[in-house]
Amino acid sequence: MREDTEHARPGRWSERGEDRRERKSGGLRRSPALIIGIRAGAALLVVMTASCIFLKRTIETDNLTAWNPQRVESPVRVHLVDGSTALFKEGAVVERERVSGRGWRYGLNLRDSVQIDALAVDSIVAMEAYRHQIDGSASLVYSVIGTAVAIGSVIGLACAADPKCFGSCPTVYSDSSGTAVLEAEGFSYSIAPLFESRDIDRLRATPDESGIVRLEIRNEALETHYINHLELFEAVHAEDERVLPASDGRIIAARALRSPLAAIDRAGRSVRAQIEAHDGAYFQTAPAVLAAATAEDLDDVIDLDLGDLGSADSIVLVFRMRNSLLATILFYDLMLGDRGARALDWLAFDLERLSTAVELGEWSRAHLGMQVSVTKDGAFEHVGRVGDSGPVAWKDVTIVIPAPDPKGRVRLTFPADGWRIDWLAFSTDWREVEPRILPLTRVATSTGELKEAHENLSRADTRYLMTSPGQWFSAEFDVGVSSQARTVLLASQGYYIEWIRREWLLTGRETTAFQPGRASLVDAIQRWATVQDSLEKRFYATRVPVR
Repeated sequence: MREDTEHARPGRWSERGEDRRERKSGGLRRSPALIIGIRAGAALLVVMTASCIFLKRTIETDNLTAWNPQRVESPVRVHLVDGSTALFKEGAVVERERVSGRGWRYGLNLRDSVQIDALAVDSIVAMEAYRHQIDGSASLVYSVIGTAVAIGSVIGLACAADPKCFGSCPTVYSDSSGTAVLEAEGFSYSIAPLFESRDIDRLRATPDESGIVRLEIRNEALETHYINHLELFEAVHAEDERVLPASDGRIIAARALRSPLAAIDRAGRSVRAQIEAHDGAYFQTAPAVLAAATAEDLDDVIDLDLGDLGSADSIVLVFRMRNSLLATILFYDLMLGDRGARALDWLAFDLERLSTAVELGEWSRAHLGMQVSVTKDGAFEHVGRVGDSGPVAWKDVTIVIPAPDPKGRVRLTFPADGWRIDWLAFSTDWREVEPRILPLTRVATSTGELKEAHENLSRADTRYLMTSPGQWFSAEFDVGVSSQARTVLLASQGYYIEWIRREWLLTGRETTAFQPGRASLVDAIQRWATVQDSLEKRFYATRVPVR
C-alpha cells in the first residue's frame, strides 16, 4: 500500500459537470484536480469521477458467518488456475465449495466463451471487483498487453496459495549490464479509482549512448493495474548536488549533506549508525516498543540532534527508506482478508463513496506516514508529514521544514515498526529545481511496439493501460545526450484493484465493512509483531514472474 511526493492527480466531476481546474505548485505542471487528503498511509487523494463508474446498489448486511453463502452485489471477475476467466456481471453467491451466479467463462484469448452458473472454489485463484461501463458511453478507455496468461503456471503454487503474495503496485526496473535493477514502485496505496494518485521517484537509471532512458514496468502481484500516465523529469544540477522529490511535490537539489549529531529512538537506543550511510544496515523499531503498542500509545519516535544550524531559516531532511509490511497487514488482513467475499463490495462500492474516502483519508493522514516536528520555544511543534512509500523499493525523498530553534532538535513520529530507514541526512544549503518534462516516446513488449498503449499513457486523462499479473512492458524516454550532471525522476499515475485470494474467500468472517480507527491500527501492529520475520521472507519471495 504509497505516496511520499503528495502529488495530485488530474480529474473531472462527470456527474456534477464541474469545470476542470488548473493547480500549480513548486513550478511543476499539474493537471486539473480536486484534491482531498486521503490514501491509507499516503498523502493526497485526488478524486476523478469522470474515470470512475458509480454503481448505485445496496449491499446486504445480514449477519452471515464465513461458511454461509455470501452475496456479492458488485460485478466480479474470477481468475482460474487454468488461466481462463469468468465474469459475473450481476454479482455472485460465494459458498464454501462453489461460486454461483449468471456468468460467462472466457478462454485464454478472452474471446471464446461459454455461459456458466457455477464454479468450484478449488478452481479459483482469486476474485476481483470488476469495473465496466454501464451507460454505454466511452468514459473509460483501456488498452491491454497481450492476452491472459495461465495463472496456475505463471504465478506458481507458492504465490497462488499464499494470501500475502508480493504486491502492491507496478514495479519499475532499469537495466544495469544485463541485470534488472529495482528502481521504484508506483502509486502503491492507490487501491481504488478514487485513490488514483501521482508518484515521483528518483531513478538511478542513466541514458544510453543515444540518450534513451529505458524502463521496464512490471505487474508482479495478484492485482490488476490501471496505469494512466508516465512521464520523466530531468533535473540538471551541480556535481555536488543531490536531487530528490520532496513531500510537497517539488523537486529539490541539496548539497553539503550532513548526518545528525545524535539519533535516539523511543527505546533509548542510539540509531545513528543505522541511518548514517547507504549500507543496508537500516533502522527498525525496537521489539519492546512494538510489543507495547496500544490504542492510546502506538507510536515510535526518533529524536534528532542537528547541532548548530547557523542562520538558516529552513532545512531539508533527506531520507532513503521504505515501509515495513505493517501497512500490508492492515490492507491484506484487516481491510480485505478478514472480510472475504464481502471485501469485493467494499472495493467496488464503499471506496467510491466520497464520505468513506474522506474518512479513510483523514484517519490515514493522522496516524500513518511519518510526522515531523521541530523545537520552538522549548517544545516540539508539528511542521510536516512524509507519506508512506510502500514496502517494495527503497525511496529517496526529502521534506523542507523550518529550522529548529538554536538547539537544533527534530522529532520523527510514526506507527511502531512502520518504517525501515537506511539513510537520513540534512542540509541547510538547498534550492528548488525547475525540471525539464520529458514525454513518453515509446512503449513496447517482446512482440514489438504498442502504439495504443503509448497513446493511453502519454496524457493524464481517462485512458488507461491495464496490466494483469505476469505482464510487463518497456517505457522509453528520449532525454538526449548531455555532458552536464543530471538526475532523472519518473512520474507515474494510476491505481490498482487487488485480487481477493481464494484463501480469503474461505476464511473471511467479518460481516461489516472495514472501519478506520486506532483500534484497527493496533490490531495490525499486534498481528505484524507475531509474523514479521516469516512474512518478510514469504512476501519478497513470491513475486509473480514476468518471463
